[in-house]
Amino acid sequence: MSDCLIIGGGVIGMMSARALVLSGVKVTLLDQGVCGQESSWAGGGIISPLYPWKYDDLTNELSLASQAVYEQLCAQILEDTGLDPEYLKSGLLMMDEYDSNVASAWLMRYGLDYQTHEKGGLFTNIAQVRNPRLIKALKADILSKGVKIVENTQVESLLLSHDKVRGVNTSQQAYLSDHVVVCSGAWSSQWLDLKEEIFPMKGQMIVLKSKPGVVEHIMLDQGRYIIPRQDGRILVGSTMQNVGFDRTTDPQTQQSLQTFAVQRFPDLKRAVIEHHWSGFRPASKSGKVMLGRHAEFDNVYLNTGHFRNGLNMAPESAKRITQLITHET
Repeated sequence: MSDCLIIGGGVIGMMSARALVLSGVKVTLLDQGVCGQESSWAGGGIISPLYPWKYDDLTNELSLASQAVYEQLCAQILEDTGLDPEYLKSGLLMMDEYDSNVASAWLMRYGLDYQTHEKGGLFTNIAQVRNPRLIKALKADILSKGVKIVENTQVESLLLSHDKVRGVNTSQQAYLSDHVVVCSGAWSSQWLDLKEEIFPMKGQMIVLKSKPGVVEHIMLDQGRYIIPRQDGRILVGSTMQNVGFDRTTDPQTQQSLQTFAVQRFPDLKRAVIEHHWSGFRPASKSGKVMLGRHAEFDNVYLNTGHFRNGLNMAPESAKRITQLITHET
């Protein structure tokens, strides 16, 4: 029996497991597949909301607090595991909306600013991680710290006894625990009753093989982004499709993403498309994250519904869940 069961092994679940085990909590993490292979793997790794003034206060609080610790966190994980998440403060060049009245008011409120660039506004402090490498390192890190990981195990329901949650029922067996933390992203509503439904919002992305230096900063325009990796690869994304759990990709979207990149960086015209994939963001009608106790059960906690911002909110989301469970201030 564990002190705490975490359901879902994406970046939210693994960050939560790390924070809890560092606080002395005995943690078991369950994942329906392999840890970190869903939206945490599929995203771009930008440590910021794309247009932060479009989000609510909680999203911005979680994002800004997480941004403040990410560099040190990645350095610590590298030191502990030898695996490099490739944290890089590449800056974000925003080509639209940065100088709107709403954006200006938001920047003034939070005491932030940008540099004027010939193509838009350059937010120099925005960083990225190579998210597939981050989740690989994070998994190794929590295993070394004592978290028990059980993969390929589908949670089917809460395990109730006299109206008290004692754990969860899974496709394999029952797991007992004093606390349950739901971090199952787009799948959260499939096995748990929530006040607001969480549903999958598919996004498609491509990666281009290029050379270092062709693209210097993360670039954002019209809701899409171009992300340069240190080895010269370029990520281009992302679409928004409310089509359920449909993983298919299509050549029209691939061409659209490639054209978007080439129009802004003509040198990418000869870059080869190495990969084209899709992922499922955990979306809700309100667009708000679910972070806190379940409305019905005192020992069930929600850390889900982060939509496009799971990675950039993960450290602070994990910290707050840990504070609730361990009764920290």
